[in-house]
Amino acid sequence: MAESPQHARLVRLILEYVEQEFKDLEWLAVYDDAAEPMRGEKPPRVGGYVPDVFAVDTPRSTTIIGEAKTLLDLETQHSRQQITSFLQHLTLARNGVFILATPISAAGLARNIVAASCRELPSIPRVIYLNGNPS
Repeated sequence: MAESPQHARLVRLILEYVEQEFKDLEWLAVYDDAAEPMRGEKPPRVGGYVPDVFAVDTPRSTTIIGEAKTLLDLETQHSRQQITSFLQHLTLARNGVFILATPISAAGLARNIVAASCRELPSIPRVIYLNGNPS
């Protein structure tokens, strides 16, 4: 499926956040699932799904999964299952971080979906919400 301009902006928002907030991690490898990934490599499958952004450092001390969702995409069952799968994976990782980027209009729904997914988890990874402009 073709990536919408809004989705592409949300993925860039995640990449910029990771670059800024995790710049102190040495040997951080960042992969993105854009049509033309900035670094040339795609993220690995996680729980049967390919995240928009996947980052790990070496030696592994932090695992980051970033997902960009438009409002319509966020409302699908597929997205809910995907988010739950990513959160489950991160509970097994040391210093797991989940970044969810949505338009501002979807901020509340995003928090509700993550909260519902976390109720089923034995532990909760760090969750960061990023909100992009509606344009």
